[in-house]
Amino acid sequence: MNTDKHRLAGWFVMLVAAVASSAAVAATPVPSGRWSFIFTDQKGRPDRPIRVFTYRPKQCDTTCPIVIVLHGAKRDAYPYMKHWGSIADEHKVIVIGPQFEARHWPKAAAYNEGDVKAQPGREGWAFAAIEHLFDEVRDGQKDYVLFGHGAGAQVVQRMAIYRPDNRARVMVAANPGWYTMPEWRKDKVKVGDKEVERKIKDPFPYSMIDSPAGESELRTALQKRLVLIVNEKDAEPSDDEALEKGDLVKKQGDSRMDRAENFIKAATSVSQELGVKLGWELNEAPDKVNEAYTASEYAAAAVFGKR
Repeated sequence: MNTDKHRLAGWFVMLVAAVASSAAVAATPVPSGRWSFIFTDQKGRPDRPIRVFTYRPKQCDTTCPIVIVLHGAKRDAYPYMKHWGSIADEHKVIVIGPQFEARHWPKAAAYNEGDVKAQPGREGWAFAAIEHLFDEVRDGQKDYVLFGHGAGAQVVQRMAIYRPDNRARVMVAANPGWYTMPEWRKDKVKVGDKEVERKIKDPFPYSMIDSPAGESELRTALQKRLVLIVNEKDAEPSDDEALEKGDLVKKQGDSRMDRAENFIKAATSVSQELGVKLGWELNEAPDKVNEAYTASEYAAAAVFGKR
């Protein structure tokens, strides 16, 4: 009888191991070299297919660390993938580059801002598509590195706040033009014995006011590692939202560097107020770090270190 029990227990352990092993295998394995496929997000927006470019170095198997790279306002994922090829070879990482085409993710509202306004459920946001894509390609990896440049950096910055449960171990935003400021309250705040009116009144996407995220999300978000890389001499944002609402963008600061510094100052103040350790940092890049390739190299050195 004891033998039968041991045998059944052994079969049960093997079954659990088999299920766990099969669950870890990627739904869409990334082959060696350059490749692309169409990702249909059944968990989110299956009506918005995403072309995904991939690169896996020869020295990497499918379990190497994953880096997800988000393109800028031109919606041009492939050139970014070319830039990241040598970086991937050097650091032995798999690079995944989703292309959020304008016909499916129109204007800044759907891409830069995550489609938060239009989609009542968070699984329909662009941020969720990134998480769902990670599930599609991961082969046992528990986390990933997220890098975005320009408009893609805005996606990264907002994803930190609106999907703080994301599995990115580090999020890198290179040269975003403007921000969703870490403020969710639109009433007065008590400072000492006095009540003063908050300076930030502009609603989402310029702050968290009148958006689906609040104190709980921000508390978690502030503790994640977010690396902000900014070069003041980089071109000003040219996306439609920034052009349309230039005055609101300028309220965050006169230049990219001013806006970045004000963003980090606001995050520092809020983190102290909420009593959480801030994981966000500002990295002032040299003048030469002002385009996709140089920003990618600089970001890789910040995350993986120089070799």
